[in-house]
Formats: sequence, structure tokens, C-alpha cells
Amino acid sequence: MSDDDSDRVVPDRDTTDVVGARIAAQVVDTVALFVQLVAVTVLLGALVRPSTETGVEGLAFLALFTLPLYGGLLEGFWNGQTLGKRLLGIRVVDRRGRDPGVGAAFLRNVPAVVLFSWVTTAVALAAIATGDRRQRVFDGVAGTHVVDATGGAAGRGAERRLGGRVAGERRRPHRTAGASPARSAARP
Repeated sequence: MSDDDSDRVVPDRDTTDVVGARIAAQVVDTVALFVQLVAVTVLLGALVRPSTETGVEGLAFLALFTLPLYGGLLEGFWNGQTLGKRLLGIRVVDRRGRDPGVGAAFLRNVPAVVLFSWVTTAVALAAIATGDRRQRVFDGVAGTHVVDATGGAAGRGAERRLGGRVAGERRRPHRTAGASPARSAARP
């Protein structure tokens, strides 16, 4: 955690208005978590060399308990971001807008153990969509918030990348104050 406040984003109603970006980041992170789960299972299989299918399933079950490491370590040490959050321009902060620290990052990622359950996802989305600070249950427990890391609403991040225009919107001609559209078009 850095003492530098230059990248501090204090969580409020505007900075936590990143529900769409959170969903997209979760999709990216779910793919990464699945890769992690397979890699850990294969590694454990190579070390233990189970002789039955039940043994392999047991190793896969044990690998589930490593899932909070993904978010916990990345968010704890990588500016409050996972791969998905970094791609979408959002990050995890504490109540004061600073990096969450490893302990809070691990705590907010405990539900990753049951991530592949639709019930967990539905409860998380409902909590995010209905709360004032748009927090999941474990964000509240850990004292963390997900905020826009780009300086504006992350949902408008695509607009900034398109030169200030929303996708599909036509560029309007520049007009000087008081000039009519015909005069503006005629000027060199």
C-alpha cells in the first residue's frame, strides 16, 4: 500500500457507479479463475499422482480453495486491480480511497470459492445494484469499494477512448459563438 495520495479515489455515489464495468471485469476474471483452477489441479495431480478419478476430483475440490488468491494477491499488490478490473478501468479501494491492502483484498475475495454458483453471482449483483455504495456483501465486510480508476465514470471510458464521442454518434461540426450553421460551414 502506497502513502502517495495522487491515485486516491474516494468512494462516493459517482465514483462507484461502475456496475457495467464490474460485470465485464467479472467475466474476464472468471476466465482467469477457471485457468487458475485447471492449472492448480494439474499441478496438484502432477505432485500427488492420484490413481482414481475420485482422487482427481478431490484435487480439483482442493484447488477451489486457492481461488481467493487471484483477487487477494492482485488487488492487494497491484493497485487494487485484477486483470479484468485493469482492462475495464476500475479498482478496489478502502473507505478513504486508498489501496485496500492484502488482508481486505483476501477478505472481499472469499466468495470466489463458490464463484461458479449462480446463486452467489445473483446475490452479488443484487447487492451491487441496490446499495448506495454499490458494494457486494463481502465488500461491506472488508470495508472496500470498487471505483472508477480513470477519473470519470468507467462506463464512459469507451467514450473517452473514442475521442469524446459515444459509439455510433456522428461528430458535430465546430461552431463559433453566435454563428449560424450555414456561416460556420462556409468559413475556411
